[in-house]
Amino acid sequence: MKNKFIKKDISIKGLSLWDENARFPDKYFSKTEKELIGYFVSKKDFKINEFSEEVVKEFDLPQLEKLVVYEFNGKKIVLEGNRRLAVYKLLNDPKLTDDTKLQGKLTGLRSKIKIDDNFKLECLISKDKEQGLRYINRKHLRGNNEVSWGDNERAHHNARGGNANQKELLKVAITKVIKDLELPEQLKEQVLGHGFVTTLWRLVEQKPAWSAFGFSLDKSGELKITDKDFKDKLKVIIFDVLQKGKYNGKLFSRLNVKDIEGYLGGITKEDYKRVSDDIKKQTKTDLFGKESTIIASSGNNGNRSNPKSSLRDYLIPKTCVFQIHETKINNIYCELKNDLLIDDSKKAVPNAVGVLFRVFLEISLDHYAKMNSHGFKKTDTINQKISWVVKSLEGKKYDKKKFNNINKVGSATGTKSYLSIENFHEYVHSVTTQPTSSELKGKWDNLQGFFEILWGDLNKKAKSKKQYAKKK
Repeated sequence: MKNKFIKKDISIKGLSLWDENARFPDKYFSKTEKELIGYFVSKKDFKINEFSEEVVKEFDLPQLEKLVVYEFNGKKIVLEGNRRLAVYKLLNDPKLTDDTKLQGKLTGLRSKIKIDDNFKLECLISKDKEQGLRYINRKHLRGNNEVSWGDNERAHHNARGGNANQKELLKVAITKVIKDLELPEQLKEQVLGHGFVTTLWRLVEQKPAWSAFGFSLDKSGELKITDKDFKDKLKVIIFDVLQKGKYNGKLFSRLNVKDIEGYLGGITKEDYKRVSDDIKKQTKTDLFGKESTIIASSGNNGNRSNPKSSLRDYLIPKTCVFQIHETKINNIYCELKNDLLIDDSKKAVPNAVGVLFRVFLEISLDHYAKMNSHGFKKTDTINQKISWVVKSLEGKKYDKKKFNNINKVGSATGTKSYLSIENFHEYVHSVTTQPTSSELKGKWDNLQGFFEILWGDLNKKAKSKKQYAKKK
């Protein structure tokens, strides 16, 4: 595909804010530059105050993100980077805001840097507006395909840079201990991933843990532990966290310091055996000899726990368990969950997963319709199928909010959406579009709730038929 952009440094005086930016209400179309900047300033969520401080603080750093510019009728309109441009314009001319307090602050910040009308910013320029909008879709609808750092990543970053505080040093040290534990790798990944790691640190980074396990940090930041059974106790904590267990009737996320002290102090050798036995019971080996361990939440009748982790190697998390009795659909589900890698290795097959993900979606819809005595026409699109299935499930009193994401897939007006079916179609028909691993995992995480309702409802129907047959 031919690159329709040119790179060029443009002075801030020559750049215009885009009045159709999604951040502006409709009434701001055709407003003046000062009025547009005034709107940015008026909204605390846009953090113009804080952003201006960061720009001045890091003024010597090369520009990380280029502005995306649409050239039209002699004007250079910034499609992406309006908030940044507004900050630079304010630093150059504080009188662009009527907020006198902010004016004073900007004047003080301006004195620390060299900026004028001719100060230049790096830009990507195109005369094709649609090309510029692609950048907006990638950044604001798909999060630029980035995965934010969690507590662990931040702690490791600060520790490696020599700027870690005591809690961060403890996190780094405990993470190392966890990775060396004799536990299934799957469980280690889960407890250090989104959904569980915050609860884990709530239990092991506060004062009760320092006292119970004899934690201390030497001058070099190395963790010392006096409790000889710490590793066994840590296994218990990890298992209980993954089970979403409770103490004194409270969820771990609601425990106060006294509760945490009681829970940690109450861990015994019987708990070591309990955890070891339960892990063995919940570890299964597939036909290829590969083991997987699913820790069931104590609050979901033993069916599943459901962490969402972009660190996983496959599209479907191991903790997502569907009972699918239709052989072909179940085989596809198992391939997406156990066989087709989308990690960072050379064996990863994101194109195959993207195509099979779309297939799994459509045949799940077809099977639901069939089991509910409805036949789709050959001419029915996936959008129409989604619409019928959602209406059917809503008619069974499921929470309508649970269908927000699948409705985005089937929406005819959201064709540029990250979740749109058009995006799925491109995995099959486009000669250039290739899904990334993080994109695919993100889509599954957004749609898993819908699949849970659909297959859960089908299982209810199957059970009721069996019970009816037994009565007869």
